Amino acid sequence: MVGGGVPTVTGLSPIEGVPGTKVTIRGENLGTHPEDLIGVIICGVDCLLTAEWKSTTKVIARSGGGIGKGDVIIITSSGGRGSSTVQFRGYQEVLSAVKESAVWVDESIILQLSFGRQRPLSPGPILHEDPLGLSVEGNTSTELDADLPSLFPGQNGDLSSSSFNPAWFLLEHHRATGFLDLKAGLQHLERKVNSQKEGQISFLKANVGSVLEQLDTLLELKTLVESDAADMRVSIDTLNSAIANCKKEADQLFEDVLQRKDKADSTRNALNVLHRFRFLLYLPVSIERNMAEGNYDVIINDYARAKSLFGDTHVPLFQQFSAEVERRIDQLREVLWQQLRKLPAPLEHHKKIIRNLQHLESSGDPAWESLLSRQSHLLSQLHATRDVNLARELADRDHGSVGDHGGSATTAGGSTPAAKYNRIMTSTLGDYQSSAPVRVLFVEALCDVLSENFPDLWRLSQAYFGGELLPHEAVLDPTRQPHCKSLLLEVISVYGHLVRGAILGLTVPLEARDGDLSQYYRTWPDTPITLITPWMPQVIRLVRGCYSSLLTLDLPNDALDIVSGLLLELRVQCLQWLFQQTVEHVRKLHWREKWVLEEPDDPSAPGYTQLPSVFESVVLEAGQVVKEVVVECGAHEAPILHLEEVQRNLSTLLHNVVVAFAQSLEQLCLSDPDDDVAPAPNPHPSSAAGGAAEEEATVPPGYEKQILVTLSNCAYMRQTVLRRLTDSLVRIGYPHDQVQQGIDRAAGSYVELQERLLEAYLEERSDPVIGIIERSMYLGGFDWSKVYHPPSDARAYVKEILLNITHVQAEVVSVWSGEVALLVGRVLEGVGEEVCRLLSCVPEYSTHGTTQAVVDIEALLLPLTPYMTEPARASFAEAKELFPPLTPEQLKHKAKALANFRENSSMLLECFALPSSTPSS
Repeated sequence: MVGGGVPTVTGLSPIEGVPGTKVTIRGENLGTHPEDLIGVIICGVDCLLTAEWKSTTKVIARSGGGIGKGDVIIITSSGGRGSSTVQFRGYQEVLSAVKESAVWVDESIILQLSFGRQRPLSPGPILHEDPLGLSVEGNTSTELDADLPSLFPGQNGDLSSSSFNPAWFLLEHHRATGFLDLKAGLQHLERKVNSQKEGQISFLKANVGSVLEQLDTLLELKTLVESDAADMRVSIDTLNSAIANCKKEADQLFEDVLQRKDKADSTRNALNVLHRFRFLLYLPVSIERNMAEGNYDVIINDYARAKSLFGDTHVPLFQQFSAEVERRIDQLREVLWQQLRKLPAPLEHHKKIIRNLQHLESSGDPAWESLLSRQSHLLSQLHATRDVNLARELADRDHGSVGDHGGSATTAGGSTPAAKYNRIMTSTLGDYQSSAPVRVLFVEALCDVLSENFPDLWRLSQAYFGGELLPHEAVLDPTRQPHCKSLLLEVISVYGHLVRGAILGLTVPLEARDGDLSQYYRTWPDTPITLITPWMPQVIRLVRGCYSSLLTLDLPNDALDIVSGLLLELRVQCLQWLFQQTVEHVRKLHWREKWVLEEPDDPSAPGYTQLPSVFESVVLEAGQVVKEVVVECGAHEAPILHLEEVQRNLSTLLHNVVVAFAQSLEQLCLSDPDDDVAPAPNPHPSSAAGGAAEEEATVPPGYEKQILVTLSNCAYMRQTVLRRLTDSLVRIGYPHDQVQQGIDRAAGSYVELQERLLEAYLEERSDPVIGIIERSMYLGGFDWSKVYHPPSDARAYVKEILLNITHVQAEVVSVWSGEVALLVGRVLEGVGEEVCRLLSCVPEYSTHGTTQAVVDIEALLLPLTPYMTEPARASFAEAKELFPPLTPEQLKHKAKALANFRENSSMLLECFALPSSTPSS
């Protein structure tokens, strides 16, 4: 059974107390249920009546009247009498004259003698517990008791006596106690006194009844005193006043005489020393004059001389003038302190003030105060710079002119982010100031403030901890060095947060914008990223310049890591934003399509327009800017392309750019024209990629040819441009694996787009060809069962089908001759299915009707066999199987009709000759 073993007590809380103390007993096998607990013995007293069983490991009881240390024994029915590994100490709390009590304490204890007389009994030492809480065992020797009165005459070791001497008490009660035990006893006494102080209010609350009873007693005593005074008809206050007046008159009898004598002696002495000590007497005026002129060194020299001559004088006149000198010196100290706190100021000027204050023995540490004030001033400058520029941006926002700060350099509709950046770098100072966003100007001002002020702060700290600004006898506080480091790091951290809040605020996680950092990340209003992106390289250049100036100071790595981390974040964000804006620009490149085909070197290669080349130049331009600003790192900067996250992002960004151009090509043909809104015309024609002026707008071809040209551009992108783009990016320094991975993944979007364009083109070209077959076949009420003459030629609908297919063939050849077989073959699939369907639906054929149908099929196959795909060939074979084998007579008619068809349609048949090139896959 659980809990059925012998009870064992292993823990008590508390371990001592007066009778009635609530004790928590912990141990093992303390009973299986409340009825199982039959005994709780504390210091030999059974406390079962107050015991409360909680669990097999916990029992709560109140201690009994046992005094001294004793075991705590638990007795259970299931386990019997237990044992204890800890002891409880019980003590009797005795009230004395210095002990807080809720009742009156009779300070003279009356002892009733057997023979009827009474005498007061002073509370002896036996009534008091040891105040140190220490054991007195081993301290019972009485060898020194006889010598104590001679060692401490007029004193004793009684705690309640006014002549109590602690040394007497210790020699009497603790002569054998060790020093460490005495220290522990002192701590026990301090805790006991403090606990009594802290418990005064709770003591009053718990004993409010006794306190009110005592107040009633005092009021009754007051009433009795007033009654006795009325009976005596003499006021106690009157007697006190009379006695005080008598004492005052007695004192005045001799005070005036002594004062007059002292004044005469002082005047005589003053006249004697007036000429001997003119230096000291005129020193206050000299100090005031030199202070007004700024001659602080002269004042310090005169003060040092006066202090060495009259520093220890006891002459009242000298002391008076010395006090006046000290008052003027205090004024000088205050002036110097004010100048020390006045910023901005040159560092050397502050060093001179610090030395002057040290010579004047000014209280405090002027060098440390200067360090703190410079750090505080620099922080206030950083925040003030933020507040001024933030107010300017908010004002511009209220006036609706936020976008105007970008100027023409940022709002040109046809400019890429790289082109905008290049124009920014070549702009004049006036154009730069007028066109730069407020945030960029803020970063520039912030970098200037830090670069100009932080070096002085750092040099001041170096001079301070190097001992240059410490008095010779001063000792450097070791706790100030980490404090100073935290001050410097705070400045750098605030600078980093201010730059992040202005430039990267929207990219900082929401949880990082709250709390203490909200003042940096929740103050700037939201702004379009397109406004900041062209200026990101300039921001990086500004921060990089500030970082270079900090590198010259030999700062600790913690401070440099903050700025290098900020610079790394800016570089990563610049890379991402520039490519993101390039993606947005590439998506709109379809508006620059001129539909002018370029002749490929290989006749079988797909034709292409200038649009893929424009795309390639845009990407390479962005890649070059990113390489110059982001990839190429300065001193002590981490190579950004070595970071795994950046490599993944680069692969994704290149993938997005390439896919964006596929989306732009898709917009040319496969999107709803009403969903696209044409962008504003480019006010800077020369800003287009490649620097060429915009060509005159050309008339776009028909929709079918637009699809075909776009299809050809897709193939040209896959076969040429993407490979060339990969080689170019790798050549300028981008990692081959990431570039190849991103572009290869994006190439699939062109495969999908080709399929969609192919289906769209076939839908536009095949449906009209197929749609006229049935109408042309039964033109004039033709009936296959009423053909009464043998065929002499193929019917007109066959020639119309071939003529329509020649239109498709010619159109494909004009764009991409290598795809003629594929596209014409796909058209033939639909034609074959439609012809087979129409012929299979004919209910009855005449003999000559059968011959005519076979002639028509043979006539179609005659020029189109080279273009046949497997589905088309199967459809025509199925159509031929609809008819029985022709008789010899029917075969003669068929041969004659086909010969006439070749002769009459020779030019049409020549149109279907395949080009010499091999069809592209």
